[in-house]
Amino acid sequence: MERYKPETPEGITDTAMNNHCEASWHDIVLPEHRAAFAEPKVQALRTALEAARVGYWEWNLETGLVRIDRQWADLTGYHPEELTPFSIDQWKELCHPEDIDVAFTSLEEHIHGNPDFFELVIRVRHKTGTWVRVIDRGKTLGYDSQGRPSRVVGSRQPFETERGMQNSKTKQKNSERELQSLIDNIPGSVYHIDASGLTTVLSRSTELLLSSDPGSHEPQFIDMISMVHPDDRQKVNASYRILKEKKHSLTLIYRLLTPQNNFLWVEDHKTSTFTDEGQYAGIDGILYDISERIASQEETRRLESQLRKSQRLETIGTLAGGIAHDFNNILTPILGYSEMGLATITEDDPLHDYLTEIMQAAERAQKLVAQILTFSRAQDGKPAPVNIQSIIIEAIKLLRPSLPSTISIEQGIDQSCRNVLADPSQIHQVIVNLCTNAFHAMEHTGGTLRIDLKEVHQESDRTLAMLKLPETSYAELTVSDTGTGMDDITMERVFEPFFTTKSIDKGTGLGLSVVHGIVTGANGQITVESVKAKGSSFHVYLPLIDENHPTEPIEKLRFITSTGSVLFVDDEPAAVHMMTIMMTKLGFSIKAEQSPIAALKLFRDHPGAYDLVITDLTMPEMTGLQLAAELRKISPETPVILMTGYGKIIDHDTPLSHFGISRLLKKPVKLVQLAATINEVLSATNLSKTT
Repeated sequence: MERYKPETPEGITDTAMNNHCEASWHDIVLPEHRAAFAEPKVQALRTALEAARVGYWEWNLETGLVRIDRQWADLTGYHPEELTPFSIDQWKELCHPEDIDVAFTSLEEHIHGNPDFFELVIRVRHKTGTWVRVIDRGKTLGYDSQGRPSRVVGSRQPFETERGMQNSKTKQKNSERELQSLIDNIPGSVYHIDASGLTTVLSRSTELLLSSDPGSHEPQFIDMISMVHPDDRQKVNASYRILKEKKHSLTLIYRLLTPQNNFLWVEDHKTSTFTDEGQYAGIDGILYDISERIASQEETRRLESQLRKSQRLETIGTLAGGIAHDFNNILTPILGYSEMGLATITEDDPLHDYLTEIMQAAERAQKLVAQILTFSRAQDGKPAPVNIQSIIIEAIKLLRPSLPSTISIEQGIDQSCRNVLADPSQIHQVIVNLCTNAFHAMEHTGGTLRIDLKEVHQESDRTLAMLKLPETSYAELTVSDTGTGMDDITMERVFEPFFTTKSIDKGTGLGLSVVHGIVTGANGQITVESVKAKGSSFHVYLPLIDENHPTEPIEKLRFITSTGSVLFVDDEPAAVHMMTIMMTKLGFSIKAEQSPIAALKLFRDHPGAYDLVITDLTMPEMTGLQLAAELRKISPETPVILMTGYGKIIDHDTPLSHFGISRLLKKPVKLVQLAATINEVLSATNLSKTT
């Protein structure tokens, strides 16, 4: 047992201490004195003793009884009622045997006037049987008529040695460091908002919320709501109101502003806290930076939208190709009869002008169908090395006279840009259509039409990577205007056929859809950027080539009458009737069938009766390709001409001869074109027979 020299607190007299201890004992422990609890000072003393884990005791020297309070009993694991009444002998039983003599010697010395206070460290038995070390401090109070002390009052509290206190502080610091390390290693910013709304950042290793040094060990205080994006503040404030009403947990996604005037997307997990009395105490939360996740989701949505748009355009393209096929079948007799009618009358005849107008209208319709086929990518082009720079110059020369003086043209053409493999006429059509679209956007306000051309590379151009184009170099053709611009809904549908924002006399809605068909058919891609009231930019990406390919010579058509026997097959009655008249005018005898099965049977029965077979592509029962293959098995030397109102029917890499076809004619067919094609086929067949 250790012995301590008692010290009298400065400024406290014996009488004051006596009164103070009397009040604390009677007001805290004894039931008969509980009425005194109403006094504020006593209540404050009781609270202070309980907070300091200090127990109070009083030893009546005359009766030998010891009175204790709840705190004193708690130190040994007992309830006060278990130790009531409590005598000095029972006190000895709780004291460690080795400490009893020293303790009572110290008490006797104090009672006899030396010293004024006593303080000693002893071991006492806990209710569980273990020994705990405590500090007892006391002083004699009250004297009888002979001047002898009548009682001793004192306090008891747990004892910690200097080393124990140091170890306790070290453990506390270690725990604090471990807790801080755990907080810092959370992949987010841990924060606390107090009841006044002030935010304390508890994480030290994150820069998400800290505007000062992130390595600082001092708490960081911020006004968090000022960092929230203005468009999201209402949502965040609403969450605060919900959390203040009752204990609740919420997860919010919003944006935080950065010092660079950018913003970050964050996911905020927060929970409100309340006191035992039910009062709002604050909010604890963790913020996670989810900017990359949001960007990934936006990219996924963009790709899904692009895929839906591509699928929609592909579906519409298939539909448009079918419509074009049927429309060409209708135009074939219109053009054929008009052409034959003009051939039978003189220019002075009043019907000549009527038939001429019919011919011109049918030819305009034929060009419209060609645009539909181009959009649907069913129209075969003739790819060749194309120098886009020269086509741009030609297009500007064509467009300049038709543009008002309020619209200026600017160019940014890289003359070193390499060639692309495409149909030159289609590339010309792309440039003209895009420039015409730009002109319409600036027709009333004026502005600037700009055409740019440059090479871009997959590894250095972010747009190419986003478009998922094959890894190669591309020519980027950009046509921009400073016109009215488009909203998001318009941009979503801008490449759809027959969709237009123009009046009925300004456009058909096919221009941009045709451009889309040409570009994608050339293994390229087209994108659009637009801002309302500021203008639009269309970007066309076409793969570059290094080698030059020779262009095929243009065949000249010749009109020569001939003789021979022709088998004609088409399921359209109007086409059968018209072709019968046309072939007769050319000097041929013709046998026409609307059923490919019937035509095949007829040919099988008389294979040598026909010099030529002309068949439509799309028919019920059997396609023209299938019919040609069967005819070839019967008579390989009989030539076959295939007619179609669709466009692209087979792959570029597959020759027509593979199907037993000598020539391909696209509807509608003019008489002069039909005559020249038949003459070439029969001449080639006769030449092969003689050799």
